[in-house]
Amino acid sequence: MKKLLLSLLFLLHLSVSAQAYYPRFTDLFLNDPDESLFSPELNYFREELKAVSKTLYIGDVQTSTSNSSGFYGFKIVPTSVREYNVLNSGIFLRFNVNLREKFASFPVTFEEFIDKENSEGSGRIEIDKQGVSLGFDQKLVKVLNPASVNNKADFTITKADYKINKTNLEIELKGYFATDIIIKGKKIKKDEISLLILNANEKGFDISYTTQKKKGNQIKKEKIYIVKKVK
Repeated sequence: MKKLLLSLLFLLHLSVSAQAYYPRFTDLFLNDPDESLFSPELNYFREELKAVSKTLYIGDVQTSTSNSSGFYGFKIVPTSVREYNVLNSGIFLRFNVNLREKFASFPVTFEEFIDKENSEGSGRIEIDKQGVSLGFDQKLVKVLNPASVNNKADFTITKADYKINKTNLEIELKGYFATDIIIKGKKIKKDEISLLILNANEKGFDISYTTQKKKGNQIKKEKIYIVKKVK
Protein backbone atom coordinates (compact mmCIF):
# COMPACT_ATOMS: atom_id res chain seq x y z
CA MET A 1 0.00 0.00 0.00
CA LYS A 2 2.78 2.41 0.90
CA LYS A 3 4.61 1.75 -2.37
CA LEU A 4 1.46 2.61 -4.33
CA LEU A 5 0.98 5.77 -2.28
CA LEU A 6 4.60 6.78 -2.83
CA SER A 7 4.25 6.33 -6.59
CA LEU A 8 1.04 8.36 -6.71
CA LEU A 9 2.53 11.15 -4.62
CA PHE A 10 5.64 11.27 -6.78
CA LEU A 11 3.61 11.47 -10.00
CA LEU A 12 1.35 14.08 -8.46
CA HIS A 13 4.35 16.15 -7.45
CA LEU A 14 5.81 16.01 -10.96
CA SER A 15 2.54 17.06 -12.55
CA VAL A 16 1.83 20.07 -10.36
CA SER A 17 5.23 21.20 -9.09
CA ALA A 18 5.05 24.19 -11.43
CA GLN A 19 2.07 25.36 -9.35
CA ALA A 20 4.15 25.21 -6.13
CA TYR A 21 1.94 22.43 -4.72
CA TYR A 22 3.38 20.16 -2.05
CA PRO A 23 1.74 17.08 -0.49
CA ARG A 24 1.48 16.92 3.28
CA PHE A 25 4.22 15.16 5.22
CA THR A 26 1.59 12.95 6.89
CA ASP A 27 0.41 11.74 3.46
CA LEU A 28 3.74 9.97 3.17
CA PHE A 29 4.73 9.12 6.74
CA LEU A 30 2.92 8.07 9.95
CA ASN A 31 -0.35 7.59 8.05
CA ASP A 32 -0.85 3.81 8.12
CA PRO A 33 -1.03 2.06 11.54
CA ASP A 34 -0.95 -1.36 9.84
CA GLU A 35 2.52 -0.63 8.42
CA SER A 36 3.80 1.18 11.50
CA LEU A 37 6.40 -0.21 13.88
CA PHE A 38 4.79 1.74 16.71
CA SER A 39 3.17 -0.77 19.08
CA PRO A 40 -0.04 0.10 20.99
CA GLU A 41 2.18 1.01 23.96
CA LEU A 42 4.06 3.58 21.87
CA ASN A 43 1.17 4.79 19.73
CA TYR A 44 0.75 7.95 21.84
CA PHE A 45 4.18 9.07 20.63
CA ARG A 46 3.30 8.30 17.02
CA GLU A 47 0.11 10.39 17.37
CA GLU A 48 2.15 13.25 18.79
CA LEU A 49 4.56 13.06 15.85
CA LYS A 50 1.56 13.19 13.50
CA ALA A 51 0.25 16.29 15.28
CA VAL A 52 3.67 17.96 15.04
CA SER A 53 3.87 17.13 11.32
CA LYS A 54 0.46 18.41 10.24
CA THR A 55 1.87 21.79 9.22
CA LEU A 56 4.71 20.30 7.15
CA TYR A 57 4.71 19.72 3.40
CA ILE A 58 7.22 17.87 1.21
CA GLY A 59 8.63 18.22 -2.27
CA ASP A 60 11.22 16.74 -4.64
CA VAL A 61 10.49 13.23 -3.38
CA GLN A 62 12.89 10.43 -4.29
CA THR A 63 12.34 6.90 -2.97
CA SER A 64 13.75 3.40 -3.12
CA THR A 65 12.01 0.73 -1.04
CA SER A 66 11.92 -3.01 -0.43
CA ASN A 67 10.20 -5.29 2.09
CA SER A 68 12.90 -4.69 4.69
CA SER A 69 14.31 -1.24 3.96
CA GLY A 70 13.55 2.10 2.46
CA PHE A 71 15.35 5.24 1.35
CA TYR A 72 13.64 8.63 1.03
CA GLY A 73 15.05 11.94 -0.09
CA PHE A 74 12.90 15.07 -0.05
CA LYS A 75 12.70 18.67 1.05
CA ILE A 76 10.48 19.82 3.90
CA VAL A 77 8.43 22.98 3.49
CA PRO A 78 7.03 24.27 6.81
CA THR A 79 4.07 26.62 7.06
CA SER A 80 3.89 29.60 9.41
CA VAL A 81 3.66 27.27 12.43
CA ARG A 82 7.33 26.64 13.23
CA GLU A 83 7.35 25.62 16.89
CA TYR A 84 5.53 22.81 18.71
CA ASN A 85 5.52 22.05 22.45
CA VAL A 86 5.92 18.24 22.44
CA LEU A 87 3.36 16.71 24.85
CA ASN A 88 3.32 20.07 26.66
CA SER A 89 6.70 19.14 28.11
CA GLY A 90 8.54 22.43 27.69
CA ILE A 91 10.61 20.77 24.96
CA PHE A 92 9.85 22.45 21.63
CA LEU A 93 10.38 21.03 18.16
CA ARG A 94 11.35 24.03 16.04
CA PHE A 95 11.72 24.51 12.29
CA ASN A 96 14.50 27.05 11.89
CA VAL A 97 14.47 27.97 8.24
CA ASN A 98 14.85 31.35 6.60
CA LEU A 99 11.65 33.30 7.30
CA ARG A 100 12.45 35.72 4.46
CA GLU A 101 11.98 33.00 1.86
CA LYS A 102 8.50 32.67 0.35
CA PHE A 103 8.71 28.86 0.31
CA ALA A 104 11.39 28.23 2.92
CA SER A 105 12.56 24.61 2.87
CA PHE A 106 15.39 22.30 3.86
CA PRO A 107 16.56 18.93 2.49
CA VAL A 108 16.21 15.65 4.39
CA THR A 109 17.34 12.09 3.70
CA PHE A 110 15.77 9.20 5.59
CA GLU A 111 16.79 5.54 5.57
CA GLU A 112 14.95 2.81 7.49
CA PHE A 113 15.51 -0.89 8.15
CA ILE A 114 12.58 -3.08 9.21
CA ASP A 115 12.35 -6.50 10.85
CA LYS A 116 8.62 -7.17 10.58
CA GLU A 117 8.85 -10.63 12.10
CA ASN A 118 10.11 -9.19 15.40
CA SER A 119 8.26 -5.85 15.03
CA GLU A 120 11.43 -3.82 15.33
CA GLY A 121 13.55 -1.58 13.21
CA SER A 122 16.10 1.20 12.99
CA GLY A 123 16.87 4.17 10.83
CA ARG A 124 18.80 7.35 10.29
CA ILE A 125 17.71 10.84 9.30
CA GLU A 126 20.03 13.57 8.04
CA ILE A 127 18.92 17.21 8.05
CA ASP A 128 20.58 20.08 6.21
CA LYS A 129 20.53 23.89 6.38
CA GLN A 130 19.78 24.18 10.11
CA GLY A 131 16.27 22.93 9.39
CA VAL A 132 15.25 21.46 12.77
CA SER A 133 16.14 22.10 16.39
CA LEU A 134 14.95 21.38 19.91
CA GLY A 135 14.22 24.41 22.06
CA PHE A 136 14.02 24.12 25.84
CA ASP A 137 11.95 25.97 28.40
CA GLN A 138 14.27 27.88 30.73
CA LYS A 139 13.16 25.68 33.63
CA LEU A 140 14.93 22.79 31.86
CA VAL A 141 17.88 24.37 30.08
CA LYS A 142 18.99 27.99 30.40
CA VAL A 143 21.02 30.09 28.02
CA LEU A 144 24.11 31.23 29.96
CA ASN A 145 24.01 34.81 28.69
CA PRO A 146 20.55 35.34 27.17
CA ALA A 147 19.89 38.33 24.93
CA SER A 148 16.37 38.48 26.43
CA VAL A 149 14.36 36.69 29.11
CA ASN A 150 12.42 34.86 26.37
CA ASN A 151 15.47 33.20 24.80
CA LYS A 152 15.32 29.41 24.53
CA ALA A 153 18.36 27.18 24.58
CA ASP A 154 18.37 25.85 21.04
CA PHE A 155 19.95 22.53 19.96
CA THR A 156 20.25 22.33 16.16
CA ILE A 157 19.80 18.76 14.91
CA THR A 158 21.97 17.55 12.04
CA LYS A 159 21.38 13.80 12.29
CA ALA A 160 19.07 11.39 14.12
CA ASP A 161 19.60 7.64 14.59
CA TYR A 162 16.74 5.64 16.04
CA LYS A 163 15.91 2.12 17.21
CA ILE A 164 12.39 0.92 17.90
CA ASN A 165 10.81 -2.27 19.24
CA LYS A 166 7.50 -3.16 20.91
CA THR A 167 8.31 -1.43 24.19
CA ASN A 168 10.85 1.29 23.50
CA LEU A 169 11.89 3.98 21.03
CA GLU A 170 15.38 5.44 21.34
CA ILE A 171 16.49 8.41 19.24
CA GLU A 172 20.04 9.75 19.28
CA LEU A 173 20.00 13.38 18.18
CA LYS A 174 23.36 14.67 16.96
CA GLY A 175 23.94 18.38 16.67
CA TYR A 176 25.01 21.42 18.68
CA PHE A 177 23.87 24.17 21.02
CA ALA A 178 24.25 27.71 19.72
CA THR A 179 25.34 29.09 23.12
CA ASP A 180 26.81 28.02 26.44
CA ILE A 181 24.05 26.69 28.69
CA ILE A 182 23.06 25.81 32.26
CA ILE A 183 21.43 22.45 33.11
CA LYS A 184 20.37 21.83 36.71
CA GLY A 185 22.71 24.55 37.90
CA LYS A 186 25.71 23.24 35.92
CA LYS A 187 27.40 25.55 33.44
CA ILE A 188 28.24 23.69 30.22
CA LYS A 189 30.14 25.05 27.23
CA LYS A 190 28.34 24.69 23.93
CA ASP A 191 31.07 22.52 22.38
CA GLU A 192 30.82 19.94 25.21
CA ILE A 193 27.43 18.64 24.05
CA SER A 194 26.92 17.10 20.62
CA LEU A 195 24.41 14.38 21.51
CA LEU A 196 20.93 14.28 23.06
CA ILE A 197 19.17 10.95 23.65
CA LEU A 198 15.39 10.57 23.72
CA ASN A 199 13.79 7.41 25.12
CA ALA A 200 10.05 6.76 24.87
CA ASN A 201 8.17 3.87 26.48
CA GLU A 202 4.61 3.12 27.57
CA LYS A 203 4.89 5.53 30.54
CA GLY A 204 6.26 8.56 28.71
CA PHE A 205 9.60 9.82 27.48
CA ASP A 206 12.80 11.28 28.84
CA ILE A 207 15.65 13.19 27.29
CA SER A 208 19.30 12.98 28.31
CA TYR A 209 22.55 14.61 27.29
CA THR A 210 26.17 13.52 27.19
CA THR A 211 29.16 15.77 27.74
CA GLN A 212 32.55 15.34 26.17
CA LYS A 213 35.56 17.38 27.25
CA LYS A 214 38.71 17.78 25.21
CA LYS A 215 40.96 16.66 28.06
CA GLY A 216 40.55 12.98 28.85
CA ASN A 217 37.75 12.49 26.33
CA GLN A 218 35.29 11.89 29.19
CA ILE A 219 31.65 11.21 28.38
CA LYS A 220 28.90 11.46 30.97
CA LYS A 221 25.20 10.85 30.47
CA GLU A 222 22.57 12.65 32.56
CA LYS A 223 18.83 13.12 32.24
CA ILE A 224 17.47 16.57 31.53
CA TYR A 225 13.80 15.80 32.06
CA ILE A 226 11.26 12.99 32.37
CA VAL A 227 7.82 13.48 30.77
CA LYS A 228 4.95 11.25 31.89
CA LYS A 229 2.37 10.24 29.30
CA VAL A 230 -0.99 11.94 29.69
CA LYS A 231 -3.68 9.27 30.18
